[in-house]
Amino acid sequence: MPYRGIAKGNVIVLEDGVRLPDGLRVIVEPEEGDGRPDFAKDPFLTVDEWVPEPPDDIPPDLAHQHDLYLYGADKS
Repeated sequence: MPYRGIAKGNVIVLEDGVRLPDGLRVIVEPEEGDGRPDFAKDPFLTVDEWVPEPPDDIPPDLAHQHDLYLYGADKS
């Protein structure tokens, strides 16, 4: 389980009053940046810009009746 904290001197002060047992071995990994998403580096954050628009003739019950439209199964 990850915990957040701030380095003060050579000591990590954990947020939210979290207390860990003395002697517990931990790995400290610094966060990069300010914690805000980088829209320039992650294309999935701008999915509205590159995903094509759906066609206009999609049946309104496509999600419920997908077997009918894909395989010609009986309508349920």
